[in-house]
Order: sequence, then structure tokens, then C-alpha cells
Amino acid sequence: MSKVNKKQIARRKNIIKTAAGLMNVVGFENLTVRMICDAANISPGTFYHYFDNKSDLIIELFSLIDDYFEENVLGRLEDENELVNIITFCKSFSEFVTQTGVAKSKFMNSMFPPYSEGGRHEESGRILYRELNSIITRGQEKGQVTTEYEPDQLVEIILVLLRGYCFDWARREGAYDLVKYTEDMISLFIGGLKACRDI
Repeated sequence: MSKVNKKQIARRKNIIKTAAGLMNVVGFENLTVRMICDAANISPGTFYHYFDNKSDLIIELFSLIDDYFEENVLGRLEDENELVNIITFCKSFSEFVTQTGVAKSKFMNSMFPPYSEGGRHEESGRILYRELNSIITRGQEKGQVTTEYEPDQLVEIILVLLRGYCFDWARREGAYDLVKYTEDMISLFIGGLKACRDI
């Protein structure tokens, strides 16, 4: 990758992170391109070089969790017991949401981005989906996870559960420990995923 491309990627990520931070303070509705430019120390022309409008940031905000997992989580999903990896995955999801903050979490839960067929933002193409699918598939191959459901079905169920926990946490203004709650609830759910070997 050339220096120019690295610089452009870094600048784009900086704009997204800056907008995300501002959103926690002023909310998405009150956020303006001028605010983002001032906080990121860029010109409006630079902003519009990367984004057509403020709404383009919605889709990009969803990529932040993929980046977080790639940079901070994937290396932790190496336990021989894939059920443990599922719990670690789910706790990491909640860790990200907690770090993201209540305001942005509320917004992201209310606005689910469209996924273009074959694009980066297509659900099944995202790092989150692929990694969880891999964990479940390995668990089934090892006889640790039930084969009563296809991996895709289990991924969908777990992601819906996680989003539900995060939505409730944000709705309650972050009144409880989301990571601990997620660990407890997913651990209960995991009991039903175990492969039955005694039958």
C-alpha cells in the first residue's frame, strides 16, 4: 500500500472517529459537517472528498466495530473450546459498545444501514459475521456445538441477542455493566448450544 493510500485511509478513519465522538456530545441530528471539520482540523472540501454528506457516516460508523475486532479481538479468540470463544466474542462486542457510549449506541441501534449485495457492509461479509461463523463451524466440527442448526442460523440468533442487550443498555442510559450482563446471558444461552454427547 502506498504512502498516499495509507494517509487517505488514516484521514478517513480520523473523520469517522471524530464524528463518532461528537455524536456522543451533540447527537446525530445536531451534528454538522462544520463541527466535524473543525474538530478534525480539516476543510469542508476534505470532508466532501471522502463523504457525500453527513448521512454517509452512518454506514461508516458500523465499520468501527469491525475495525475494533480486527485490531483488538481476533487474537483473543484462540481457545480450544469454541464455546469459550463465543463468550469472548460476545463480551468483546459489549466492550466496544460500552466504549462507544450511550448516545452513539442509541443512534446506531435506531439506524441500521443498508447492505449492498457483495459489498463490505453486507452482513455476511463483515468481520463480525465471518468470525462468529468460523467459531461456530469449528465448534460443530469438534463436537462442541450442536449441529441442530446451521452456523448461519446461530450467528443470526447471537447477533440479534447482542444487539438487543446493547439496545436495552443504551435505553437505560448505561445503568448497568453491559459486559458482565452479556457474559451472564450468553453463558446461559451457550448451555443450549452444547452438543449432546450422552444421547
